[in-house]
Amino acid sequence: MKLLAKFCSIGISLLLASSSASAIVTNWDYTITSLFTAASYNGPGGTNPGAGVGALSWGTSTGSGRSSLVIGDSPATGSVNTYLGAGVPNAPPFLGLSTSLTHNNNPITGTSLLSAVLTNTVTLNPASPDNPALPIQLFPFNIAFVETTNSTPCAANSPANNPCNDIFVLTGGLLNSSFNYDALDGDGLRTYFVNIFPVTGGVLGTLQNSACIAAGQAPGCIGFTTEEGESTRLAFGFTISSNPLQVPEPGILALLGIALTGLGATRRRKL
Repeated sequence: MKLLAKFCSIGISLLLASSSASAIVTNWDYTITSLFTAASYNGPGGTNPGAGVGALSWGTSTGSGRSSLVIGDSPATGSVNTYLGAGVPNAPPFLGLSTSLTHNNNPITGTSLLSAVLTNTVTLNPASPDNPALPIQLFPFNIAFVETTNSTPCAANSPANNPCNDIFVLTGGLLNSSFNYDALDGDGLRTYFVNIFPVTGGVLGTLQNSACIAAGQAPGCIGFTTEEGESTRLAFGFTISSNPLQVPEPGILALLGIALTGLGATRRRKL
């Protein structure tokens, strides 16, 4: 009788474990569309984002074109698994492509960008188990920007004998936006966490205090700088996790070693 009770107990435990596991959506199909939905300038003539645009430009060209921020890889589609472990996911199938953002720093006069909002519109469709799609989710990135005056002393590190680098700062929206979803298995709502963050390092980092202050941000801000006449490309990765990623926002630099095939953060010189 004791042996039978023991087997019954083990069976009930396994059944409960199986029921609990089935409550988690383990794989999602996704579509992410990225647009600039807000922008501010220090004068007239900058792109008005209206209901959303894929590029912002500003200033009067001195021969190479206006300066700009340009969204690439949008819309992005694919499939991603729910990350269930601890720490930070560092390989497919837990990482997907979100979007990329390129800053083209051309010599200009006149109006310059001060701030912008990059909004990611995410559609998620549970693939395993196969269930109805979620309502559209919105995940904004807030950006502060400084078009430098190219006169020393420079607020950010700049090459010798070169005008001062422009300053780009991510000020919010980096990690652990959440949504609730019912997998229709009787267990009710579960909370999932969407993380859209820069990947592959080399471009994004903790800026000098002087650069942060120039952008109106506290010391230790996260961003990059771009030399005059060059472009900086920043790629973003995408995860869904069953728990918040345990990385505070200043510690997002720990994510920058993530390598995802097909994604890269590179600098190129304008031709």
